[in-house]
Amino acid sequence: MADLAVTAMGLSPQVEVLPVETRREGNSYTIDTVEELTKMYPGNNFTLVLGSDAANNLSKWHRSEELLKMVAVLVVKRPGAKPSDYDEIPIKALDISSSKVRAAIAKRENVSNLLPAKVVTFIREFGLYGSR
Repeated sequence: MADLAVTAMGLSPQVEVLPVETRREGNSYTIDTVEELTKMYPGNNFTLVLGSDAANNLSKWHRSEELLKMVAVLVVKRPGAKPSDYDEIPIKALDISSSKVRAAIAKRENVSNLLPAKVVTFIREFGLYGSR
């Protein structure tokens, strides 16, 4: 879905979607992904880009203290969201979270104004988030 969204937004030349997490067996934690990326791209610095909701719960993440030592954090601040403890960039976007989008899909509500068409098709094809 990430690859479909990146392509739909015309960002393919600037953004690479890697299957690091989808290949992993069992639970997948952000710190595991960062550790793997550090091995793949030694000497690089990483920035964890999060939405406002995720940033406000970051301290509850698996091994969050270690994670914060490994990455910079940049919060994409949604309109109306409370300020976080991290660097933020405001965006002009709908004031809606991914959990609200998933809930709307589960209720079979129209989300075509929230997601690229190919992503909506993918979600419906594979019955994700209760879309069947």
